[in-house]
This record gives sequence, C-alpha cells and structure tokens, in this order.
Amino acid sequence: MARREITEASTSHTKAGRAVTAKRAIGAEPVSGRKKPKMQKAPFDVLDFRKAYHSSSADRIQVIKAGVLAKKVYALASVLKISQDVMIKRLGLSSSTVSRKAQADDTLTTDQSERVLGLSKLIGLVQTIVDESGDPDAAKGFDAAVWLEEWLSQPNPALGGMLPSTYLDTHEGQEILRALIMQMQSGAYA
Repeated sequence: MARREITEASTSHTKAGRAVTAKRAIGAEPVSGRKKPKMQKAPFDVLDFRKAYHSSSADRIQVIKAGVLAKKVYALASVLKISQDVMIKRLGLSSSTVSRKAQADDTLTTDQSERVLGLSKLIGLVQTIVDESGDPDAAKGFDAAVWLEEWLSQPNPALGGMLPSTYLDTHEGQEILRALIMQMQSGAYA
C-alpha cells in the first residue's frame, strides 16, 4: 500500500489512537504536531542567595516553573559544606532522581525546585540580616551558608528540641524556619 493510502485508511477508523499509531509506524509526524515547549529562562540563579531572598514572588515563581537544574542541589551542598547525600535527604529528594537529572542536565520538578529555592531564600535571609546589622566588619567575613548550616544542625528549643534541618523538606517547614530566623533578628526567643 502506498503511504497516502495507509494514512487515509488509518484515519477512516473511528478511534483516533489507531490513526496516530499508523502514522507513526510509517514515519509521519504525530497528529498533534506538538513540540516540547521551550523552557523560560529563570530571572536569577538559585545560588544567588540575596536575589533569591529579595526577588519578587513573580520572579521566584518563574524560577520554580522553569525548574532548578538538578546539579544545583550538589552545588548547594558544597556551599553549605555538607555531603550531597545529606542535602538530598534534607530536601526530601530522591538520590537516584537527582543523579539521573544532573547527568542529563535536566531540571527538577516544580515541587522539588520550590524546596531548593526555599533553602536558597533562607541563606539570603541570613545574609540580609547581617548586611543590615550596621556592622560592616561583621558582614565582611561572614558566611551565611555556613552559619545557617550550623543553626540547622543544632536542636532548637522553639521546635521542641528538633533539628531545624528536619523542616526543610516542605514549604511550610521552611516558612517556620524563616519565622524563627526573623525572631532572632528582633531579639525574640528562637
């Protein structure tokens, strides 16, 4: 049968699925003709902690929807000076998924990207607090990521003795940590 006849015969069936299958079998384009949508460029890199914290909600949503590159999880672990496995576990991610996506230079899902961005915002918050403290000498040698990592790894009385790091795997948990850090800035019990 000629190519045209196969296509016409397959489209005469009442089920659209048969038409698509027949066209694919002979090398024609799928009926839908849809191409994979292009990813929007994120307005900032999640490793730019100040921008992550100071950006508008619209820009942060754009970063989340564009997807954070999986390899940024490894870079974030390095900045915090912790192992990649610890970073992945804290964010509630799958090690095999992050590894596979990092090797493919692929992005995380929106949920996973939101958790990574949330941690980036926490580092940006700490840096902003120090920057705005009015003591330029304190801000010079201060490493917000290292300080945050130490704080995350210590039992916190405001969390009933739990480690703050156990709250990183949800957006709500990250909001609780943000509130505790803000309370420290104001001198409240945290």
